[in-house]
Amino acid sequence: MSMRRTKSWMVASAPALLALGAFGQASIVGLGSPPAKATGISADGGTIVGYDQNQTHLWSTATPYWTSTLGGTGALQQTANGGAYASANVNDVNNNNYSTAARYVASTATWSPLPGLGSSSGTSVSTAYDISADGQTVVGLAWVTGGEAHAFKWTPTGGTVDVGLWLPGQGWSSRANAVSADGNVIVGRATQTQRAIRWAGGTGTYLGSLDPTNPIYGPSDAAGVSGDGTYVCGNSYYRAYVWDAAHGFTDLGAIGTPGFGNAGYAVAVSDDGGTVVGWSGANVFNSQAIIWRRGMAQCESLRDYLWNLGVYQAYNNWSELKIASGVSADGLRITGWGVDLFGSAESFLVTLPPIAPEIYCTAKTNSLGCVPQIAYTGWASSSSASPFFINASQVLSNRNGLLFYGFAPAAAPFQGGFLCVTPPTLRTQTQNSFGTPLVTDCTGTYTYDFDARIQSGFDPNLVTGAEVYAQYWMRDPGSTPTTGLTDAVHFRIYP
Repeated sequence: MSMRRTKSWMVASAPALLALGAFGQASIVGLGSPPAKATGISADGGTIVGYDQNQTHLWSTATPYWTSTLGGTGALQQTANGGAYASANVNDVNNNNYSTAARYVASTATWSPLPGLGSSSGTSVSTAYDISADGQTVVGLAWVTGGEAHAFKWTPTGGTVDVGLWLPGQGWSSRANAVSADGNVIVGRATQTQRAIRWAGGTGTYLGSLDPTNPIYGPSDAAGVSGDGTYVCGNSYYRAYVWDAAHGFTDLGAIGTPGFGNAGYAVAVSDDGGTVVGWSGANVFNSQAIIWRRGMAQCESLRDYLWNLGVYQAYNNWSELKIASGVSADGLRITGWGVDLFGSAESFLVTLPPIAPEIYCTAKTNSLGCVPQIAYTGWASSSSASPFFINASQVLSNRNGLLFYGFAPAAAPFQGGFLCVTPPTLRTQTQNSFGTPLVTDCTGTYTYDFDARIQSGFDPNLVTGAEVYAQYWMRDPGSTPTTGLTDAVHFRIYP
């Protein structure tokens, strides 16, 4: 396979590319030639898949250049298990060269067409839209008659299964757009009247719509799903969204005013639902890549977001970032494609810092009228050498206290204040607040390096991806009852 030379402003060496993953740093790099347009990224963020000239290509941090799989057509390629598998379409030589959903196995460098649902439309038997993180489930649409297609799920042991049979009646079509890491949750849409669907346990559920005049059956589509199937993202009523059962739709909007001719499309979501990517515009040819991260009011231009993080290459080295097509499970790596300064389409890899922890809940005013405050420095990590300090200030001097934590939030009355963490909780060792010697005032403080606890292995639940909620408790003899409480902090453990 011939390789065109990487442009001079690109990072050219493998060690430099690998260094881009440094924890907490933001960056963007182009992925070189041929100009494959990236359509997906593996859960670990190490492998990217794209297409060019009716071939599927793979790029990885281990081999930072595009490698053709010598097959795999279309523009919806996905990859799994660190590049061990991929999904796309092939022309099935055993069935009139009809376009058919297929799975690629890197160990044998082969594409295998998958069985359809018994029919075809024109020269198409089926289309692959996604592959699970373990590479064992492929989803998409397959034709059941010449004019009706159903969402399908394929596994090596179960073959091809029609997951669209429950739709209201004949003539209704459906499409599976994305699948969870284990293959148990599928999302997509019904296409007779476009409605977002989430399939789980063999049954589909309509998610509803952002259309205020028709919130149940209004227009919507589901394009992406988190690893555990909890979070769904897509488009509804010209707006990008992220959805979960507890909160319903979160409207992420679009760049500019959403409406006919301008819409927001969310296509991929991280495992914690905290990072969503996609594009906004009239169509994929007149678009800009977008990002939303938890805490943002609505989606933003990815290019502007990177500029505000000090990644000036997003403007200096690119004329446009067109589409963000994939996000790693931890939300720290994004891929997609844009237009470079030479006018050529080129894929990119963005590395992001973690989402900042969130302060929530209400502290208990202490007996001197001070309000204890929780704070943090850094990010929680299962491997970083940098500490993640959780601090408390405005607490009584020379009093014992401790940090306790759990894995769900709360806001329940407790000891004259609020318990901000759902039991069961775990406590850290007792600390003294110190402060002004021999005087009781509000100069006391506590600090705790939570990364040390994570990395000690003491609590097996403190693993990468875990969501943690923490709060300080302390002695306050002048209060009723004789205890104090800070507000709380919510954070995610990153790699």
